[in-house]
Amino acid sequence: MELPDSVYDRVEASIDVLAANPGLARSYDPTYEAARPPMPCQYYAVPRTTKVMYLVVNENDSSLAMLFLGDAREDPRHRFDRMEH
Repeated sequence: MELPDSVYDRVEASIDVLAANPGLARSYDPTYEAARPPMPCQYYAVPRTTKVMYLVVNENDSSLAMLFLGDAREDPRHRFDRMEH
């Protein structure tokens, strides 16, 4: 996914914010099965963009890994189709 510089900067800033405050990410639990990712994750909407970061948080070692960068405008039934797993 190509991002304009301004969006890239906001995604990068959001990663820094989440690294310091992982509790800002929310559990991703969609209503319908077709929108479920291949593994449990959390999400964080990147401010002033349409981008959404899907994350795996490991509370045992306080690590945060980006699973997928999506777009809120995507069809939720196919959101994770292009993700390799």
